[in-house]
Amino acid sequence: MADPATRRVVVGAAIIRHGRLLAARRATPEALARRWELPGGKMRAGEDAAAAAVREVREELGCEIEVTGHLEGEQPVREDLVLRVVLAGLVSGEPTPSEHDIVHWVGPEQLDGLAWLAPDLPFLPALRELLLDGERLAGGNLGGAVRIGRTVRRATGPWTPSVHALLDHVAHRGLACAPRVLGTDVRGREVLSYLPGRVVDVDHELMSEGQLVALADWARRMHGCVRDFAATGPWRFWDVEHPELVAHNDLAPYNICFEGDHLVGVFDWDLAGPSTPLMELSHLAWNCVPLFRRIDPGLAARRLEVLASSYAGPSAREILRAVPVRTRVAIDGIRAEIAAGSTDFAILAALGEPERTEACLADLTTRIPSIERELSD
Repeated sequence: MADPATRRVVVGAAIIRHGRLLAARRATPEALARRWELPGGKMRAGEDAAAAAVREVREELGCEIEVTGHLEGEQPVREDLVLRVVLAGLVSGEPTPSEHDIVHWVGPEQLDGLAWLAPDLPFLPALRELLLDGERLAGGNLGGAVRIGRTVRRATGPWTPSVHALLDHVAHRGLACAPRVLGTDVRGREVLSYLPGRVVDVDHELMSEGQLVALADWARRMHGCVRDFAATGPWRFWDVEHPELVAHNDLAPYNICFEGDHLVGVFDWDLAGPSTPLMELSHLAWNCVPLFRRIDPGLAARRLEVLASSYAGPSAREILRAVPVRTRVAIDGIRAEIAAGSTDFAILAALGEPERTEACLADLTTRIPSIERELSD
């Protein structure tokens, strides 16, 4: 048996991107051909594992990686050689095989479907857990959504069956930009289709008028799709007087994404529930005009009119006057959730809610008359 002090080390690079692992298929020698492994190679004299992984991946795949950690343990490859695994992220370039015949990004559910080389197999359970952790997504308001490949994983609640029924309904009606329900994963999270696009940072920029038009038009089409939808709940949203349909209830920049002025995604449907078109539009106006912060009254009026004309329902004046009512529903609901000990809404409490929204609403009430004066008759 080889002396442990003289054994050479081969380093495997577990390269993870968007919750998926890069696997490489061997082409040679024939005994190992068509078997999968982590890309990498032998450490040279004077190299540490990180340097060896970076060099080997550059040589084998033509891309740059950054080593971020390592997995515990090592596995024998042969008597004089052991495998160690480092964790890495892709910095630049796309992996292009030269010494392998195929490279493939695999998610946690696909790991066991590959014929791995024996030394790599013991590392798969730890890698599966890392992949299931996913990549934390921007956007959303309550947090907790992660991306794994072309899917999003989120915690479920009592409202989830009703939300899934709603998403299945609008999918059947052909509504674009809504996620598709794909099932649940081993951690009990819902699995939804990933919606690519850019989330507008409304704290530092305005949504364009084209984006407002696209969102209002989408809301009108969504409301048309659900006129015949009936689900008893339970829902997570709070009570609204005289509900007319099931609305999204949180159409805001943190829950939508665009490619230019083209709307490509509306996510985070957890607050869906019975409401009215006017309540939906007033919340949209609060977040997207946006009325929660001070902008020129003339500009606010113009953007309200763009919103109203694009939806072709309630007038800009009606939407403006409904904003305090809808915002008060949210303030009271958030306060009740925090008092009840909701861990999700504790995130909002840590951000100063609902007091922050309450202060913004108080400011808006002083500005409503000046905005109304700018509105067309």
